[in-house]
Amino acid sequence: MAEGQLHTDGQHASGLQHFCTVRRMMKNLRLRLAVLGCCLLAGCSLNQQPVTRDLLIGTYVYKSEDPEDKPTNHNYDRLTLQADGSYDFVQGGSTKPKTEHTGSWHFYPGGREPTVDLDHSGYPVEVKGNEVRLLIDNDTGIWLQKVK
Repeated sequence: MAEGQLHTDGQHASGLQHFCTVRRMMKNLRLRLAVLGCCLLAGCSLNQQPVTRDLLIGTYVYKSEDPEDKPTNHNYDRLTLQADGSYDFVQGGSTKPKTEHTGSWHFYPGGREPTVDLDHSGYPVEVKGNEVRLLIDNDTGIWLQKVK
């Protein structure tokens, strides 16, 4: 009986049946490999650059995702992290008196997320693209962003 012919019971010859099964398996394998490849590529592109102490040195300003343009307690907020380990943090705004705090800062790269500590206050570090952020409250969208 030639391959591809049907038996009298309506079933394919065993060679064709085996060929179809192998063909389906190969198609599924190619699909799975394609999905895996896409996942790997997406994971590689989401990796952020490593956070180093040198990357953190600079001046930061207050940022908020609040779309309303209204008077705020944070108009003057400006943090400067110096290379010598000191910081200067000016806070205040149109509705809050201006204050200035100075002290020493430390960078802790380990753990789940890198952290900057200003004396006793800790800020998780986040790098998004070219932006360096010190997170104040990630749930409400408040952070200090490094000025370029």
